[in-house]
Amino acid sequence: MHQVRIVSKGPRLMPKPKPRPLRPTQPLRPLTHHDILALMAPFTRRGLHADMAASRREDRVLAFKPEDIPADAHCPLDLTAQLTLEAAQVGKHRLVRRVWDGSGLTATLTADGADLDALLEQLEQVPVRRHFVVYDGVPVARSYMLEPASQALAQRAGAGARWAAQTVGGRLWQAARGGAERLLGSRLPFLRRKGSASLAAATERAASEPGGAAPDEALIEDADGPLRALITEANTRVGPVHLNLKADRFNGMPVELKLTTDAGVKLKVPEDLLAVVGWHYRPLRQIVSYWRGSIRVATHEPERTADIEAKLGEVVKHLSATLAASPKEFHRRHLGARWRVTYQRAVPMLFLLGIMAATPGIQWLDMADNSILRMLIFHAPPFMLVGFFLMREMPRFEIPPLPRALVQRDWVERVTDNKAPTPVPAAAANAQRFDGGFERPAAAEAEG
Repeated sequence: MHQVRIVSKGPRLMPKPKPRPLRPTQPLRPLTHHDILALMAPFTRRGLHADMAASRREDRVLAFKPEDIPADAHCPLDLTAQLTLEAAQVGKHRLVRRVWDGSGLTATLTADGADLDALLEQLEQVPVRRHFVVYDGVPVARSYMLEPASQALAQRAGAGARWAAQTVGGRLWQAARGGAERLLGSRLPFLRRKGSASLAAATERAASEPGGAAPDEALIEDADGPLRALITEANTRVGPVHLNLKADRFNGMPVELKLTTDAGVKLKVPEDLLAVVGWHYRPLRQIVSYWRGSIRVATHEPERTADIEAKLGEVVKHLSATLAASPKEFHRRHLGARWRVTYQRAVPMLFLLGIMAATPGIQWLDMADNSILRMLIFHAPPFMLVGFFLMREMPRFEIPPLPRALVQRDWVERVTDNKAPTPVPAAAANAQRFDGGFERPAAAEAEG
């Protein structure tokens, strides 16, 4: 009996369609000598020469020879600056200025545009020394990106939010918020408005920084409209800690902090190490080999960049003073602030417990069938759920630990200090296991 196996591959008249790319792509063409000569004219007029050894022609990346920037009163560091051009086949080019110091900290300034002469003029209006600032002897490298000032205005409250502010409910909310700010604004920072008052404070702090400027004075003139330098990243090293800050330019979320250390060393810090600085500083969370935190800053420009720069300086100064002392001093100096952090972490849980405790009391409320209060209470769960997902930060429901004195002697611990027990060979283990020999049991001896 023969078995026949039939394999069906589908009809040949209807082949499977191939997925089409979202946009037409073309292979990257390396830079030729003619392309480089066509791009070099604006750079040659400024005395900039190409560094062909550092360039990557296959990636259309053209590097220029670095330039030494001596230290001055505003920035007491010797810096080195280098330009890199990412030439586009079609569309806008990208010009990147990379600045670094002797310790290896690196900052960048990025600008996009089709006109190379205009890009160079834009980068020249941002001082090189603005990338580096020194707080208590600790240098900080700050990276920026040039963006049209009109885009920052477009990212502000939309037409829907402006319409809501003009309604009766919006006006009542603004009046209540203004009254609460006048009465309790000096005691409760979260009640302060982020409008003109915060902008004035951010302007004053930014102008007082070395190499800083007021937001309106920091505008970069361009033929297509003014540009603004927005901070995107910052890096520094405070003692054994590497601090990295990343700022998202689009969604207005809090900036993220990342604390790491050298290889072979473990960082031992409390969760409220940075939260004791102020209400806007969130507790740290340990993620495997590093610690992650966040800082709540202004949501829109121009106050956002100035606020990030000011709060970054506060973090660096706090870390410099804290890590220079022993861990026991941290608890003694910031005892009151640590209790405030404990209350701040318990607010979401207290809010949830308060709702649960007040829920049984609804049955004693005398409400008409068509009352607005009954309607609001009945629809409170979906309203709270929507509000929960509209928050800029997801609340963390937890029972926070009480502040206690730190018991470690140092802020770091070498991983190699904890020596693992020496493994015992299998033969030696078996010898120890049967050290008594293979003797016959006493019952067997009696029978024999």
